[in-house]
Amino acid sequence: MIALLASELRRFRSRRLVLVLTGLEVLAIVVAGVIVFLTQHYDLASFPNTLRGASLVLLSVGWMLGASAIGAEWHAGHLTTILTWEPRRGRVILAKIVACLVSVFVLTMVVQALLGVALAIDAAGRGSTAGVDASWLAESASAALRVGVVSTIFAGFGFALASVGRNTAVALGAGFGYLVIVENLVRGLRPEWAKWLLTDNTALFIIGSPTQFPLLGRTVAQAGVYLALVGLALLLGAGGLFRARDVT
Repeated sequence: MIALLASELRRFRSRRLVLVLTGLEVLAIVVAGVIVFLTQHYDLASFPNTLRGASLVLLSVGWMLGASAIGAEWHAGHLTTILTWEPRRGRVILAKIVACLVSVFVLTMVVQALLGVALAIDAAGRGSTAGVDASWLAESASAALRVGVVSTIFAGFGFALASVGRNTAVALGAGFGYLVIVENLVRGLRPEWAKWLLTDNTALFIIGSPTQFPLLGRTVAQAGVYLALVGLALLLGAGGLFRARDVT
């Protein structure tokens, strides 16, 4: 199992989409850092809010990477090849899931750390570092960790949908349709169902302020647990379907 997992980790980080998206994120950080340095006086004390504001991009990247991790395998026919030397489907799908989730979490945390370095340089050069203390560090770490966790959960969503649909585009299309169309309709027609919506629970978990989401009636931890349970259910369903149906 360890050898299989190591192989999947190498396979994940060598994917073209992973390299392209990572490169684009790093480029965006550099460009944003230069723009902020030249045009603004950045207050480093606001960095936790910056992380929350950037979370949408990181969640979207997580979803895309999760979908591609298995969708590209279906598209290229690699799964059939893998099963010729490792016929135990449960081990194969588990290794792919773990490799995907671990990789997305690590990548998200690294990107946030790079963003922090860039903005710290801006603040030291032309901004302010007032208020940067142990409390600030704890808040920043907490915000980054929550973004990393939700990005990983969203990668699980994308992986599960792409595995069921055998295509990356299926996961992206289904995700867009549900989050943008279905959840907005539910929010408008049945606001009392808001506590079950992914976007509302995601916002609560990342922002970390239950008072801003009175309709949910949940704590930050409860919102995170709910998202994790939904992701786990989808992955278990996808894994069961992978083991049961024809791979060719």
